[in-house]
Amino acid sequence: MMLKQPLQTFSTPQARPSNNRHVCVCRAAASTTAALPSEAEAVAAYQASTAGGLQPCLALLKKAATEKSVQPQLVEGALAYLEQSHPKPAADIDGTWRLVFSTATSRRFLQYIPVQEDFVIQLGAKQCALESVVGPFSFNIRGQITGWDGATGAMDFQFTAVDILLLGKQIWRVTPKTKPKTYTFYFEDQGIAAARSSAGGLALLRK
Repeated sequence: MMLKQPLQTFSTPQARPSNNRHVCVCRAAASTTAALPSEAEAVAAYQASTAGGLQPCLALLKKAATEKSVQPQLVEGALAYLEQSHPKPAADIDGTWRLVFSTATSRRFLQYIPVQEDFVIQLGAKQCALESVVGPFSFNIRGQITGWDGATGAMDFQFTAVDILLLGKQIWRVTPKTKPKTYTFYFEDQGIAAARSSAGGLALLRK
């Protein structure tokens, strides 16, 4: 997401957080409709190391979601296998979901999201937000939900504003031009959710 508009300052200017962090915050919002090239190899690696069926898959994903100790390739393989073999679209995805893992980047060491990052979904109010915290800074990327299909778990949304806070106090705001996106929550149960982004990659979330 390119933030080219002038920043609106809310208080005495502070040192601006690094651009590298901003890329990290926006990574979860980035999104490929088709399967990534790495997925077939990841599924093969997952199936070679894990028993078949839904429960072993969920056990691996729960461990990944709580401990971040499962190899990233196996997590990607489990997410793709789950989508192919045991989809259970979310009928209601309302609430706050911690983004744990994403294949929006091909760099394995960055696929476990290294900061606190929550996707807040309010279907009734048709609002969503990506809320991230790094040190004393908070980044709130807010937008509107433009569509929800409970049969497929597909949620259309578009981010429209970014608030940057320092120690809880808002210091900057931008209103970037962004493209609409879709997250398809193809599985939700037992406190975890799996989603495919319209712009690319798979994501693992937990309540």
